[in-house]
Amino acid sequence: MWPSRGKKGNYAYACARVRAKKSALLGKDTFLKFLMMDLNEIGRFLGETNYETEMSELGARYEGVTLIELGTSRNLARIYKEILGFSQGELRDMVVSYLNRWDQWNVKTILRGKYYGATVDEVREDLVPAGKLKEEDLNVLLSMGSISEILDALTSYSMVIPDEVRAEYDSVGTLEPVEDYLDREYYARLLTTVGGRNAPGARFLMLHIRREIDETNLMTLLKLKLEGLNAEKINSFYIEGGEEFDKAEFARLATVETAEQLADELAKFSFYEDIKDELEKMKRTKSATGISLAMKRHTLKKAETFSHLYPLSVLPIIDYLIRKKNEVDNIRIIARSKESGIDPELIKRLLVI
Repeated sequence: MWPSRGKKGNYAYACARVRAKKSALLGKDTFLKFLMMDLNEIGRFLGETNYETEMSELGARYEGVTLIELGTSRNLARIYKEILGFSQGELRDMVVSYLNRWDQWNVKTILRGKYYGATVDEVREDLVPAGKLKEEDLNVLLSMGSISEILDALTSYSMVIPDEVRAEYDSVGTLEPVEDYLDREYYARLLTTVGGRNAPGARFLMLHIRREIDETNLMTLLKLKLEGLNAEKINSFYIEGGEEFDKAEFARLATVETAEQLADELAKFSFYEDIKDELEKMKRTKSATGISLAMKRHTLKKAETFSHLYPLSVLPIIDYLIRKKNEVDNIRIIARSKESGIDPELIKRLLVI
């Protein structure tokens, strides 16, 4: 029987459903097997897992990396919609707010595709209609001829880009001002939605969101410092609401002369132990890729810990949402890397497993 609707949410029912889904996630051994398969073998394997629906529907029209990318994106959207479908009350409200990040993701993907001259099919492979913007909405945006048309059209979807942001985009000629605004707006709304609730696990979800903002600000600091940008420019990308990076601390770190010196300044932060080895590698390689992967592993570990603190709350659901996306990311990394002929040992280092 479908659970009764309630203002507080159907936590026991939804968490039980998510536990079953979590048990079906692909394990480390499967990803290691993928490294030894070709793209067609990976596609056939996925067709025998929880990706069966998408691989069957798309298999007659696509093959290889295109089939895998489209299949995994559509599967991700379907699973997320299923979770929304069986979540109710305040639980559903929190999950909806969290998943609205896909609206920002999709809009940024469409804008980047238009900016770099990608084809509609190339852009569509990366879209995940799991937010408020449905597939038909995204197709409308995809059909538009220019970035300005897309920005105008966003008003119809309650994603108004302020005039000053549009003006900055026109001035600098890059998408950074628009993308930065979309990220800020998403986190501001999410913090407002979750922060005003006394739901089970809401306090820890709030902490997770704040730490996620910290991680975003950290990667911004490192990448822009490696690119040699000055402190004033770096500060313009700061996102409010973090747990450990307040605006003053971010501004102080932005003034550190080099990325290598910045790495030494991070020892006092809670995530340092999980990324310190990669910070040392960055000093030699001048690349933040390893740190980004280490931060993803850190996030997965923290989400798992939170999910056990309140097993009948929103936390196990958020943990699953994060792990499902990571699964899809790993599959797509393997597929794209194999298409490019990258050595399996190098691919393995790019996975978060």
